[in-house]
Amino acid sequence: MKQTTMCFRFVLLVSMVTVVICNLKIASFNIKWLSVNKVSNNDTLTIIKKVLQRYDIVAVLEVRGDHAIHNLVQALNMDNRDDPFGVVVSKKLGHNNHYTESYAILFRMNHVFVQEVHQFPDHYDVFAREPYAVLFHSLDSRPANFLYIVLHTQPTDTPAELEHMVSAYENITNLLGIQDAIIAGDLNADCSYLSHSGHDHNLLYTDNRFTWLIDSDVDTTVSTHTDCAYDRFIVTGNVKNSVVPSSPRVYNFQQDMHLTYNETIAVSNHFPIEMELSS
Repeated sequence: MKQTTMCFRFVLLVSMVTVVICNLKIASFNIKWLSVNKVSNNDTLTIIKKVLQRYDIVAVLEVRGDHAIHNLVQALNMDNRDDPFGVVVSKKLGHNNHYTESYAILFRMNHVFVQEVHQFPDHYDVFAREPYAVLFHSLDSRPANFLYIVLHTQPTDTPAELEHMVSAYENITNLLGIQDAIIAGDLNADCSYLSHSGHDHNLLYTDNRFTWLIDSDVDTTVSTHTDCAYDRFIVTGNVKNSVVPSSPRVYNFQQDMHLTYNETIAVSNHFPIEMELSS
């Protein structure tokens, strides 16, 4: 099996035994308007592939059609034949019939497998794009079983949607019988959509079951005119104890790949956030 970049190899000289320890690398990336046209642009596609290849599990937001995400996964797997990606995709979501998007969660099939998927039943229509949950079994991390729950809030309704995320979490975890979870996505949880004082009065922030990993003082946006931590990880249960220290962060692929602003913004107006779970 091809070893990914997050695996660390130790050689025990006495016994000459090689032990491979692999942390599980997880990300969330709002690839703005991921369409067939975007995936058909070779320069943009090359950048997207380089970003996604860093991860074992990555949530992709703003997927504009099944063909776009499946074309992307096919392109990824042309470069990763020994360690391919699978994908699960939510239904089309959104209040506006003229604009819908889906969540997609890509995962390396040699490291994790999907046990169950669940689209939150938003009977009271409190979410513009209701949460999507995937129950994973990991071969590389503890806890071995955990939920990955993705959400993209409507900016103007962010405080209310985050409040309702508490009851959505309870619904999902009671149904699937597991409390260990990562909630991730473009939560619009900063600046004018959710002020710092707004955090202090929001149930998702004040309930001690939920630990926020991306600080409010970081910038998850590409624009030089914004400084907002819109994208977040929130962990619960035993996942809290498995997060590798200092691993939750923003991945600035513009700096890492030495891209121009125009090359970067052609991919997205967001940078991905990433974290690791220990083996």
